[in-house]
Amino acid sequence: MDLYRSFDVINSVNDNQIASKEWLVDNLLPHIDPNGKPICILGAWYGLTALMLRQNITTEIDCVDVDPYCKSMGKILTDGAEGINFISETAEDWFFTYPKKYSVIINTSIEHMEKDDVELMVGIKRPEAIVCFQGNNYHDVQSHINTHNSLDEFVDSFGLKEVLFKEALPSANGVWERYMVIGR
Repeated sequence: MDLYRSFDVINSVNDNQIASKEWLVDNLLPHIDPNGKPICILGAWYGLTALMLRQNITTEIDCVDVDPYCKSMGKILTDGAEGINFISETAEDWFFTYPKKYSVIINTSIEHMEKDDVELMVGIKRPEAIVCFQGNNYHDVQSHINTHNSLDEFVDSFGLKEVLFKEALPSANGVWERYMVIGR
């Protein structure tokens, strides 16, 4: 494993990542059927969100990430947990192939996706499917191509028919905020 990859794996389970995923799980669980149709996590990285969800539900979870190393490392980090599947594919290609498969679509890194692709995903998902998206207003990172200036701007950008939850969390350094919306 190269030095970058070691740092990346460690970063995927840092305090901020764990807090962000706990926030997601705590607020998403009341809105999903624990034995329902599959869940899709787009930009799943090494599967921390899936592993945390798996502790509470039996639903099949597909973890999609463009980085093929995430699949092999994710299987190790999740200790081969049953019902967690890792797919090496772009979020867009995978979701556009299977838009009606999922009861819940999760993406904790909306800031890395093209706005048009996110809008299309929301438009072609099953009408009753829930989305749980996280993003931020951290504009200074070059790879952040879809940031928002406020929680309301973030929520409004998806055109959801029903918002079940929305909230902003300040970063530890207070420089930026993380946003989350759960809705249909």
